[in-house]
Amino acid sequence: MKKIVNKFCSRGMMFASGGPLVYGIVMLILYLCGEDTTSDGLMIFRGILSTSILAFLVAGASILWQEERLGLAGALVIHGLFLYISFFIVYVINGWITTELKSIGIFTLVFIIFYSLIYIFLYITEKIKAKKINNVLNK
Repeated sequence: MKKIVNKFCSRGMMFASGGPLVYGIVMLILYLCGEDTTSDGLMIFRGILSTSILAFLVAGASILWQEERLGLAGALVIHGLFLYISFFIVYVINGWITTELKSIGIFTLVFIIFYSLIYIFLYITEKIKAKKINNVLNK
């Protein structure tokens, strides 16, 4: 267990530093789309802290894919739920979404779509890599 916690924290810390960059990119995109990006100091601090925490959690949670005891389905469910809950809490705390049923529904739908697309992309990429390695080993 200690080894898992250490891996979680080391991966998380490596990616958490990207939080300010992610926040800056999001704010730039909003600005370029004509959205009001006027922010006060507290809003900027919360945005940077939030994106850093999310980067930490997303990177750390990737260790679940290495736990063979969970199996593919178990890792997928636990990883997906962990990220969904993490993102949901941060989005609500920051006021990026409301707790109205419509907002939660839209958030959930968008999360499921993007999580699925990312998972499918990574799954196909890993299958291609495995096939290439197997071809080299079978020669």
